[in-house]
Amino acid sequence: MANPGPSTTVTANYLFNGDASGGVLLGGSPTKLVGFHGVTPVAQAAAITVPTDLATSIVAITAIIAVLKNKGFTA
Repeated sequence: MANPGPSTTVTANYLFNGDASGGVLLGGSPTKLVGFHGVTPVAQAAAITVPTDLATSIVAITAIIAVLKNKGFTA
């Protein structure tokens, strides 16, 4: 059975079965909070600088792990 969606639409920021540019929209802006697997929702993380050497690679990997953990994708 297909999900008919909510009986009323609260805001365009919650289109799970909708047609927001042909995809799924969660949050809607960097200031909206999103969390998965029961973690407290958090805002979008800052941009991660592209690494240019070993030291900045370690910093970038650490930042990526923090983002994944904060959103609830990993423990």
